[in-house]
Amino acid sequence: MARYVDKHKGFKKLIKVDEALKIIMENLDVVGYEEVFIEDACWRVLYEDLLSNRDVPPFDRAAMDGYAVRSVDVAGASENNPIRLRVVGEVRASKLYEGVVGPMEAVRIDTGAPMPEGSDAVVILEDTEFRDGYIDVFRSVSKFGNVSVRGEDVKRGELLFKKGHLLHPYDVALLKYLGYSRLKVYRKVRVSLASIGNELFEVGEDAGESGIIESNRVLITGVLSRWPVEFMRSVILPDEEDAIQKFISDSIRDSDLIVTTGGTSLGRGDVMTDYVYSIGDVFFHGVALQPSKPVLFALVGGKPFLGLPGYPVAAAISTFMFVEPAIMKLAGISGSPIYRVVRARLTRRVASKLGMLQVVRVKVRKDGDEYLATPVYGSGAGVLSSLSKGDGFLLIPENVEGYDEGALVDVHIYREVI
Repeated sequence: MARYVDKHKGFKKLIKVDEALKIIMENLDVVGYEEVFIEDACWRVLYEDLLSNRDVPPFDRAAMDGYAVRSVDVAGASENNPIRLRVVGEVRASKLYEGVVGPMEAVRIDTGAPMPEGSDAVVILEDTEFRDGYIDVFRSVSKFGNVSVRGEDVKRGELLFKKGHLLHPYDVALLKYLGYSRLKVYRKVRVSLASIGNELFEVGEDAGESGIIESNRVLITGVLSRWPVEFMRSVILPDEEDAIQKFISDSIRDSDLIVTTGGTSLGRGDVMTDYVYSIGDVFFHGVALQPSKPVLFALVGGKPFLGLPGYPVAAAISTFMFVEPAIMKLAGISGSPIYRVVRARLTRRVASKLGMLQVVRVKVRKDGDEYLATPVYGSGAGVLSSLSKGDGFLLIPENVEGYDEGALVDVHIYREVI
């Protein structure tokens, strides 16, 4: 049951990040499924377990270019004691050998071609010398040597991927190779996104001297682009109840998650917060996270609503902490996201406030065999350049007052290249 929070009490009692995330997850339901063509399956999430419908390879095949032989015939072959075999034919990937390899016989074979009947090994070309219809073999080979046996890659009936598996391009290539043309996947998570504030403008609009060019939406949509998400709407809204009411009403109708930035503080102009309190079940409003304290989570019309702070850095951090895990839960993804974490040595002391999970932006560089992490100062919640100048997040736990210069810390890297 929702725990209604009194907005007018302010942020006197903040909920811990782990507890907030637990509450969010408990109030999310996985979306439905759809069928997609295999070509459209990359980065989608499987709705059902998938079993292999065939052996791969479907027959014993050569793993190297050479000659298909009987291993017993070349036992003991060496540079000083070559063994001579008669070449009786050839087999290619597109041309089968219809005979049977007999004693002291060999068949020229290409990589990937089916092994001829009677043969059980491949002598590679470099270990042979062809002359007048015969080969001299200079190295022995064991049974199934240089052979890819049937089912070595994938066996028929083998579990390939479990329900909830996020499909990588490598996975999709394997499934297509196995003959899958369509797959059942969870549909994309439908998200409605709004940035709220009378001071916000689009690029190209006349913002005047006090206006701000809105950037939170491109930040959030970019971060979420690696997950199976479909944005139903992405808009700027004024601090006016009619506009906010229409946005939420439309979003309840067609979205799985509603996300807003701005309007989650306690000011008189925060119309969105007042409206959500009036129509929704509010579970928490205020998190022990710095920056990003004024995060709000509610159910409105049965749909999950995440209200994020309006300052860009706070919006980015709360997206990292709350929105991405919510998307994963809604999308049916099993497992945990893999964020690259590096162990780095701090070049400066970092202070933190007890009772708050502090997120510090840091610049990371390699110095010999270790990484160095330099805090990005001048980095308030509204200083967007601190994200661009940084490479990762340093998370300082609630019970730690900071780290001294030279301390080894874990940094969550948000760049692909540093």
